[in-house]
Amino acid sequence: MNIEQFISKLESSDAYQNNKAVRRLVSESRQVLIDLAGGGDRDAFMAEFVKFKDQLDIALKPLAAPSAETVPASPEANELIEKLSLREQYATCLKTLSFYGFLGENGEAKKGDVPRPSFEKAIAVFTPEMLALAATFQEPTLLLVPETSFVAKVKAIDAHKAMKGQVDTYQTDLYKKSDSGSETITGWKAVIVDGAKEMPLKEDDDTELTFAERIKNRKTKPGEKGMERHAYALLMMESLRKGEPIDKDTYTLLDDDPALSASGVPRAYWYDDLRRVRFDAYGPGVVLGAARLRSVVGGDVVLSATKSSESTENPEVTSETYKVVVDYFLDMPEAIAAGEYDNTNPDITDEHFPPYSIPQDYEPFEVEIHLVHFGREVTTAEVMAELDRLGLAPATLPELLALGAAFPDLQRKSWIAALGSRWSSPGGSVHRPLLSGDDGGRELSLYWDDPDDGWGADYRFAAVRK
Repeated sequence: MNIEQFISKLESSDAYQNNKAVRRLVSESRQVLIDLAGGGDRDAFMAEFVKFKDQLDIALKPLAAPSAETVPASPEANELIEKLSLREQYATCLKTLSFYGFLGENGEAKKGDVPRPSFEKAIAVFTPEMLALAATFQEPTLLLVPETSFVAKVKAIDAHKAMKGQVDTYQTDLYKKSDSGSETITGWKAVIVDGAKEMPLKEDDDTELTFAERIKNRKTKPGEKGMERHAYALLMMESLRKGEPIDKDTYTLLDDDPALSASGVPRAYWYDDLRRVRFDAYGPGVVLGAARLRSVVGGDVVLSATKSSESTENPEVTSETYKVVVDYFLDMPEAIAAGEYDNTNPDITDEHFPPYSIPQDYEPFEVEIHLVHFGREVTTAEVMAELDRLGLAPATLPELLALGAAFPDLQRKSWIAALGSRWSSPGGSVHRPLLSGDDGGRELSLYWDDPDDGWGADYRFAAVRK
């Protein structure tokens, strides 16, 4: 079959008849392909044909792009999910959240709160490596942590006292001064923590050192983090509801908490003599043998939803937030190589996407990337308007590449576009960077952004705070 026969067959297909993007792509590419095929330069023809096929695949797949809710985990991940009893633990999380008033009795969100994530969506934030690390914990414990102020969590503990004789929680001003958020649930985080009732001493820990030295010397594995107040509060809630409070004889150093500083190390525990939960702090130079360190995986993704006044067909625009380190001045080939893509569009080059000028003393830094999902077909103009309303700016190619390298499986679930970068082809059409993929592989693609066509309902749009 020659190229003219291929195009003729494509034009008679339902995909061509029912998809404006396919029709425009064929119209733009037909004569170029025919001329190259007749010119005798097979390499030039094949290069153009591969680009055409890439764009054709992208134009066709929005109708069937998988969603984050339905993509099954890998066999390796499924085995670990079963080993860790995460489905059963998820049900326990809902009971705890309902007991403390974060969810209704039926396990659903209260009015004004962001709905809780489904089991599939909560578990999707954990990579197989994270799950494997969690399996080494003394007692791996899944937690759903609502995004609220810390004050709201303390109020919940005090309003629903589970222990006989329990009195109100004690917290020093250190926690109040470094608190943020509100009593409304604006999102959710899923974490797996080491939930042992009394934590054993870690192999690389030394109780004869000061708190500051122990935290500095702690050797975390890739994907492992320390404990912070919000996750600890949920872990304490779960243990109190079961009548077996954690840290009666020991206490946990909150070594990943925003209150950690050169003047204070936050800690938390159950003070059994006074029957209360206690959040306080000690100086970094203190040496106490009862202090312990807990491990955590997850928590980098905020599952959230924002009501959109612009949308009428689907009034709820949802988003997820991922923390990544972005090097805006990394060479394009190196940035692409870090993502280990199975296929890369050859037009993604420094020439088409010029790099920034490197300032003096520059260091890569952490950025929160929001993946905004409309759940319906939208145009680029609609996406830009909604992002602006939400105080967001469309992500650029360096930010998209950092996301693809840090979270390689995201694009298998639904495709991710960065509207903050664009390349205009010699024919005048605009192309946007896109992370696409499925179970068969991952691609760094370019999407033909036709102003007359919409993006499919399953696309997510990467954005950053302005």
